[in-house]
Amino acid sequence: MPLQSAPAAVPADTRARILDLAEGLLLERGFNAFSYQHIARELGIKPAAVHYHYSSKDDLGTAIVARQLRRLRKWRDLPRVADLPPAEQLEALLAVYDSHARHACRVCLFGALAADFRTLPAPMQAELRTFNRELTEWLAQVLAAGRATASLRFVGSPAAKAAQVLTTLAGALQVARVHDETPFQLIVGQLRLELLSPNP
Repeated sequence: MPLQSAPAAVPADTRARILDLAEGLLLERGFNAFSYQHIARELGIKPAAVHYHYSSKDDLGTAIVARQLRRLRKWRDLPRVADLPPAEQLEALLAVYDSHARHACRVCLFGALAADFRTLPAPMQAELRTFNRELTEWLAQVLAAGRATASLRFVGSPAAKAAQVLTTLAGALQVARVHDETPFQLIVGQLRLELLSPNP
């Protein structure tokens, strides 16, 4: 059986454009609130072209989360992040969430998918769990190193504090969506006040 070729009218970068647009719709509306019709209409293509690249919405959703996981791994290993002192690594993470708040108060991936988690396909659930676990483990390592060098302060285990911080950040983006960016900045300011040692 010959390999199926892409429709001639579809640009070579359509797969990436579909993924980008679907990710934006997911963060804006949630996974269950958009369809291939939305994507096709926005890109000016036929739904069949979307199905050519992602045979089902389950495949598309899994690809979105898998790409975010790859981005997380690449980001945490960048010298401009990995080589920073712990307190500055924490600030780098806060800057990522701040960019969401400044982008029309967009929620994070975890916040966008958590409410719909039980309706997500199993591969997508697995990718989201892996994403959350790896981000939490990374932050726990940062917090532990920061406490060891007296640049960060907190009580309890680094793993528990990391989970609390990430939950707080995800919730702060949800609050910002309801109101505006102001409460997000207040919440992040409180995190800094509690975590950053006054004289590192």
